[in-house]
Amino acid sequence: MDSGPASFTNAPLMQSRAACSVAVFARNEAARIGPCLHALGESRGIARPHVTVLLNGTCDGSAAAAAAALCEADLAGCLIDIPHGDKSHAMNLFLHRLRPPATLYVLMDGYAEVRPDALARLAERLARRPAAQAAAAMPSTGRSAAALRRSMLEYPGLHGSLFALRGSFVERLAAAGLRLPRGLYRGDGLLGSMVMHDLDALGGGWEPARIAMEPAASWVTPPGRPWRWRDLRRHLHRLLRQARGRLEMGALREILYREGFAGLPADARRMVLDWIAADPSRAPRLWRDPLARLALAHLRQPSAEPPPEALEPRLLFARMPTP
Repeated sequence: MDSGPASFTNAPLMQSRAACSVAVFARNEAARIGPCLHALGESRGIARPHVTVLLNGTCDGSAAAAAAALCEADLAGCLIDIPHGDKSHAMNLFLHRLRPPATLYVLMDGYAEVRPDALARLAERLARRPAAQAAAAMPSTGRSAAALRRSMLEYPGLHGSLFALRGSFVERLAAAGLRLPRGLYRGDGLLGSMVMHDLDALGGGWEPARIAMEPAASWVTPPGRPWRWRDLRRHLHRLLRQARGRLEMGALREILYREGFAGLPADARRMVLDWIAADPSRAPRLWRDPLARLALAHLRQPSAEPPPEALEPRLLFARMPTP
């Protein structure tokens, strides 16, 4: 059964508990969301997942492409539109309002294509590691994939393109009312910190073993073409966001070890500006980190708060499983 656009309510879109619920976050990924969803439809070794596609700040043809792909891949799920373009806000909405009941939650980006056994590998890793609350997949393509895999094995963490959270952990996170600051670039990194601290940054202790690394679970992405303006612009934008992420991490560290996760602010931009205003020496030096300096200049530009209606999700399409 399919349904078209509708106003959104807080009522669950799926009442029965799924073995696996996948959240796909996308912004202007009309060319990639179809292959992403078709790859999920080819998953093996695990019950077919329920898929929630969250389009945030999207203004291309992603909605039509995603709706068509859900049908073509025979996936149960729903398509949500959020006018404000912010992945951290979309993650909050999924974890607190939109997720169906599930044993396993997988979060991924809409430009990635999971390997056919990736979801099963993540579920199996968590089954073998009862103390772990999350399982991290690793990249297998791209110029930096090998170095990133080595780094993740040495310093466990969650890569935003694909990772899994145990359902019971997500339920505890939601019950505690913990949310990512809106506009935070490294939302997956903060979620990883919540996992490794077991939601208690003040007394839980940092335990990397709470994230189970799974090298056999992976995804692929199309190779970038630096001579193509769209790819070059995306790369430069990513570098600037990474520089902003470095500023955010500095501010977050101070907050977390002083107030814990309960002290997380609502807005990442305000968090960074207040952190630097409290000690101007924290501002990055142009000759040491020019991109971070540029990111700070952007943060200091006047920015209007998004209107409340831009933060609200809207159900565009829902598809029930085929009997």
